[in-house]
Amino acid sequence: MKLDKKKALRSILILLATCLVFVLLQCYSYAHWQENEVLSYVTYFAFLFSPLTGCVLARLITREGFRDGILWPRFLGNGKAYLLALLIPTFSGFLGAILSALFLGDGLDIKLDGGPRMAILTVLLCFAQLYYVAFITAGEELGWRALLYDQLEILLGTNGAVILGGILWGVWHFPALYYLGINFGKDYPGFPYLGILLMCVATVFIGAPLWLVRKMSGSVIPACLFHGVIDSVFNGFLTLFLTQEVAASHTLQVGIYDFVIPSVIVGIPSWIYPLRLGKRKMQTPTAATPGQTTNEA
Repeated sequence: MKLDKKKALRSILILLATCLVFVLLQCYSYAHWQENEVLSYVTYFAFLFSPLTGCVLARLITREGFRDGILWPRFLGNGKAYLLALLIPTFSGFLGAILSALFLGDGLDIKLDGGPRMAILTVLLCFAQLYYVAFITAGEELGWRALLYDQLEILLGTNGAVILGGILWGVWHFPALYYLGINFGKDYPGFPYLGILLMCVATVFIGAPLWLVRKMSGSVIPACLFHGVIDSVFNGFLTLFLTQEVAASHTLQVGIYDFVIPSVIVGIPSWIYPLRLGKRKMQTPTAATPGQTTNEA
């Protein structure tokens, strides 16, 4: 066990050091390279895939490799994990849109021109781009759920992995939170610290179901789909019930109602579920043949 913990700590440090380099590079890019489109795009996508880069480096340096088969889809026998990977974030996004409309006093009537038909088309278009968005989010999931959370669990247990893993994931978003004002905008008291705090709360709780579907399937692919739904569908639901004017003038509130609160709501049961399993078995990736799933206590 001591050797396992040393190896886990080493993997975590390699991943975090890699991500830190790209975080600093992205901050510099936002501050100095915005006029240079080529450099801006290169650094942006390098940043998005920095967790993946850290994962690959950690697995190569520690010689763990990818023998655990975590990159294989493992469709057979894991339909529940894939279903949850689609349903949980869809429910969360729809709930967030409803909460935003109710608390901001904009009503639940559809705001899009074209009414229900346009609403249905908008949602379908969001899901249609899921394959592309899931590929982009794989740059994160192959770092966080394919390495960080597993290694943190070895060191700190399930609760420690969910809490610290979520905080580290949230802080990684600092460049976009500070320079772009994603999720919460910039015009609010306590910027950017309140936004970072809210982001970490959201990532701690939304990280629980992301890790759950990864653990259930023994594959990182369901987590990529889950994350892809978050990034592609959430805004689509929001446009159904909120006008652009209301959303733009209440960015902090929208971020809380649309992202933070729904993340907590879906995160709590997803966090409790693996804890209640106790000594019951959940799937974890091992050196298995493609498509084969194994159980580990």
